[in-house]
Amino acid sequence: MPRPQKQRCICSLPRAEVFTPLGCNASGSVNLTYDEYEVIRLLDHMQMTQEQCARRMGISRPTVTRIYDEARRKVADTLVNSRSLTISGGDVYVCPAPRPECAGEENCCHRKREKGIGWRETEEPVQMQRKI
Repeated sequence: MPRPQKQRCICSLPRAEVFTPLGCNASGSVNLTYDEYEVIRLLDHMQMTQEQCARRMGISRPTVTRIYDEARRKVADTLVNSRSLTISGGDVYVCPAPRPECAGEENCCHRKREKGIGWRETEEPVQMQRKI
């Protein structure tokens, strides 16, 4: 029996949940989970190392690598095959309070919430349901 999956900590929900190609009809849809989105944000946008990303999300570095590989495959599929990209789901929770490693970070969700920038309130519970 496999070990139960750890919940992954994400900073905040993305501002946009759907991306569609312009100039042609989308040929299907690909879903990027919130943890895959967070790994791409931390590694590519924030330019963190996989070790830093793993500590931020509360998971192991090999898990970050697996999530990142799957996320890149999905993004490539959307670009090459002109598919829509949706962002939803996954076994995640939004960080409940500012953490020391977020001090001075311009993209910290708590700083954005205070300024009202890019923060999206949601009616969903803070902790997402686990997939079975």
